[in-house]
Amino acid sequence: MNPKILTLMQFARKAGKLVSGFNACERAIDKKDIFLLILALDSSERTREKMKKMAANSGISTSVIETGSQAEISSALGLPLTGVFGIKDKNFAGKIMEYWLSDTERRRH
Repeated sequence: MNPKILTLMQFARKAGKLVSGFNACERAIDKKDIFLLILALDSSERTREKMKKMAANSGISTSVIETGSQAEISSALGLPLTGVFGIKDKNFAGKIMEYWLSDTERRRH
């Protein structure tokens, strides 16, 4: 996982703009508070599919990325083990998405 993404997630957490856990993200999606949903690659298939479906059905422009492991992300953020994270700030979300897309593009070539 790109360390820049983890750093931005840490900043978002300190700024109160990060939501962690399935239920908390579900509530934030219902309130249309999330701009980016980050799912750990080792989260269960069912969890990832439910969150993607929720984001798609919410009618908001929630982007979803899958990256890193639950342990890697949770420990970097100082949180209990979880695989679902939401970013509630447009600027943090945009920059994380930018880094993720550049990583994805680099891996393709």
